[in-house]
Amino acid sequence: MTSESLHVAVVDVGSLKNLGWVIEGPSVNESGGDIDSCIEALSRSMETGPLALGFEAPMFVPYGRKRCDLDKAREGDGDRAFSAGAGAAVLSKGLVVVPYILHGLRCRAQTARPTFRWRDRLSERDLLLFEAFVTHVGKSTHVESARMALKLFPREWEERASFKSAVEEQSTLNLLGAILLRIGWTHDLAMISEPCLVVRHKGNSN
Repeated sequence: MTSESLHVAVVDVGSLKNLGWVIEGPSVNESGGDIDSCIEALSRSMETGPLALGFEAPMFVPYGRKRCDLDKAREGDGDRAFSAGAGAAVLSKGLVVVPYILHGLRCRAQTARPTFRWRDRLSERDLLLFEAFVTHVGKSTHVESARMALKLFPREWEERASFKSAVEEQSTLNLLGAILLRIGWTHDLAMISEPCLVVRHKGNSN
């Protein structure tokens, strides 16, 4: 296996009083519930190599569907559709929480390069963004939920190169790409249509 000195982090998106985050890697291993402490820890992790950062909220939606299918679940959502119940609620929170985190990280790691291409080998300054998706786990804390998704992320490039996203759509509106454009971290319009990796932890649905 080839080491990339990769840190992996997951943020379980919620209200500011119900936020959880976990970072694991060669030099930074921390968790907590404060959003600003999260940003500081993320920036420190990027000082030594690439970072894979996942947000536990829908980070892309289908695009170009027929009228009758517009708000149906994404391929892979199962009984936890992005457009209903908890999915819709956390999506709306993500639209304000995620830009705050990414803007703060950009200010501290200005040479970092955001990417969605999880099958590529990561370079030292790459920031791989993905969606974490945790369901059917009962009354876990937000930190515990974030850690569940983190443990399933394929850390080695050889494994990641063949890793299949848990949710896929033929055509997407990538919300992370839109956020990156809004905060000025990219000028590449193609990022709003790139596929986004989804790492899913699914507990007992019974």
